Amino acid sequence: MKTNSSEIKEISQNELQEVLDNQNAVIVDVRERSEFNDFNIGGISVPAHLLNEHLKDLTEFDTLIVACSNGARSYILARVIQKKLPEKNILHLGEGVF
Repeated sequence: MKTNSSEIKEISQNELQEVLDNQNAVIVDVRERSEFNDFNIGGISVPAHLLNEHLKDLTEFDTLIVACSNGARSYILARVIQKKLPEKNILHLGEGVF
């Protein structure tokens, strides 16, 4: 499931568990901490405005699945993460967290 540098593969909720089970992967939830605390599907909370402070936390994983509430913020942040960590396989949870 490796993507090239110009594309970010979008995955669905149905594909999520398979990726988590078969790869050194983590969900990167870019919603605000209050949203994450109210409801989350696992992973780590990295609010968008704190991304640079948390980049080192993401380096231990090969695959980063970027998620937010509806897919809009996470798509943008997936592209930012891809530029900052080009060696990582970046996936986007297109449907968002629900």
